[in-house]
Amino acid sequence: MVEMSLKSKKIRPLTKNEKFLLITLGFILILWGSFRFIIAPQRERIFSLKNEKMELDTKITDMNNTLEKGKKIKKENDILDVEREQILSRYFPILDQSQIIYLLNDLMKDDRVAFKDYNFDRPSIENLGDMEVKQMGISIPFSGSYDGIVDVIRSIGTSPRRILVDNISIDRKDDNEISGNMYLKIYGLEGLAETNPNIIQVATVDNLEEGSLFGSFEDYVEISNESSEDTDELYSPTYSSTGDENLKKVQLLTDFESINYTFIPSNEYIKGDVIPSTIRKSGKYSLRFEYNIIALGDENRAYIDLLGNNLVFKYPPETISLWVNSFGYSPGILGMRFRTQDGKNIDVSMSEGISWVGWSNINVSPPQDLNLYPLELTHIYYELPYNRDDYGVMLIDKLEAFYPHNEYENANNDLAYEFYIVKAGDTVSGIAQHFYGSNKYKNEIMENNGIASGEALPVGKVLVLVKHEGVSR
Repeated sequence: MVEMSLKSKKIRPLTKNEKFLLITLGFILILWGSFRFIIAPQRERIFSLKNEKMELDTKITDMNNTLEKGKKIKKENDILDVEREQILSRYFPILDQSQIIYLLNDLMKDDRVAFKDYNFDRPSIENLGDMEVKQMGISIPFSGSYDGIVDVIRSIGTSPRRILVDNISIDRKDDNEISGNMYLKIYGLEGLAETNPNIIQVATVDNLEEGSLFGSFEDYVEISNESSEDTDELYSPTYSSTGDENLKKVQLLTDFESINYTFIPSNEYIKGDVIPSTIRKSGKYSLRFEYNIIALGDENRAYIDLLGNNLVFKYPPETISLWVNSFGYSPGILGMRFRTQDGKNIDVSMSEGISWVGWSNINVSPPQDLNLYPLELTHIYYELPYNRDDYGVMLIDKLEAFYPHNEYENANNDLAYEFYIVKAGDTVSGIAQHFYGSNKYKNEIMENNGIASGEALPVGKVLVLVKHEGVSR
C-alpha cells in the first residue's frame, strides 16, 4: 500500500523562477567558495610576502650601510696606517748606539767643527703625558767656528729620526773659535710599537782568523756574487750598445741598500715580511721577500711598498729591469703597480709564474701612453689565483730603467735632475742635508738656482737639484 502511494505521487517540475533561483544560489556558492578558499588565502599570502619583502629591503639597506661603513672604516684604517708609519719613521725604534752614531756621523759633517767624542747616558724612562718613553742622552764636546756650530744644529734638525738638542753650552776659545758641549736627547719606541729595529745598515766583517779581533780587516776584500760583466759602477748611468744607430741609457732606480720599503698584504689571509739580505746581485744588500698566501680573498697579493723610494718617471722608459732570485717554482704572478697623478693604479705583469731557480733578470715594458705621465712605481706584488695557497722566499735586487739614447749625444752631458718646491722653514743647508745627507752640495744648489748667500728662500720657489748617483736619497 505504501509503495503504491509513493508511485502514485509525481514530482512537480521546477518553474523558471525556481530554476533561476537555484542557478543563482549555485553561482553564489561558487563565488563564496572561490573567495573563501582561493582569493582570501592569496590575499593573505600577498600581504605576508609584501611584509617579508619590506623586511628584506630593510635588511639589504642595513647591510649596504654596514658595507659602506666597512669601506669607510677600511679607508680610514689605511690612512691611519700610513700616518702611523710616518710617525714611527720619525723616531728611533730602539736605542741602539751603533745606529745612532752612524746617523750622527752623517748629520754632523762640517769641516769647521771638531767633535771629540760621543758620551752616551744609560737609557732611562721619561714620562711624556700618560706614556712612559725610553730616552737616552748624548753629551758631545765640540770646538770650531760659530757658523759651523749653527749649521750643525740645523743639520741635526733635518734628521729623518727626531733628535732633540736639549742643551748647549758655548765658551769663547779665541777670536775665531768657540768650544762647548752639546747635549742631545733621543727617544725610542721600545714597548710602544713594533717596528723594524734596523733603521740604518751597519756594515760588519766576519773575522775568519783566530787569535785577533782585527785579523781579517787589513786585507779584507768584499766578495761579490756578480760576474766580471756586472762590475760597472753601480750608481752611475751606464750605456750598453743595442745596435749601430742607438745606445740605451741605463738608470739605476734602487739597489735596495736602504730600508725604504715595507710589506703590505691585500687581506687578512696573507702574511709575510721584507728585510735586507746579504745574498745580493749588486751592492751590499738585496731585498728578502717572504710570503705566505692563502688565496681566499677577492684580491690575493703580497705587496712590496716602494713609496719611500720616490720612483717617479717623467717620461716612459722602454723597459724596466729587475733581478729576482727564486728558490723554487711557483704558479703566482709577479707584477708592478704604477700610479698616475690622479691616483689611478695601473698593474703590469712581469712574470706569469716563477719558472726558474737562482738569479734571473726580468724585463717589463711600462705603459707607453704619454698622457699617463708622470707615473710613479709604487709597488711590486706577488699574486695567487683564488683558492690556491703558496709560501716561499724571493730575493729582489737592482731595479733599473732603460731609456733610448742617441749615440751622437755628448756622453759627458748626462746630468740627471729633479725639482723641489720650497716649503715654510726650508733653508739651503736643510735641503742639501735632506737630499744629499750633507752640506757638500749647498753651493751647487745656490749656483743652479741663482740664490745669493744669506738670501731667504721664498715659499713655493721651484729648485733644480742635481741627482748625484750614489749620494742622492
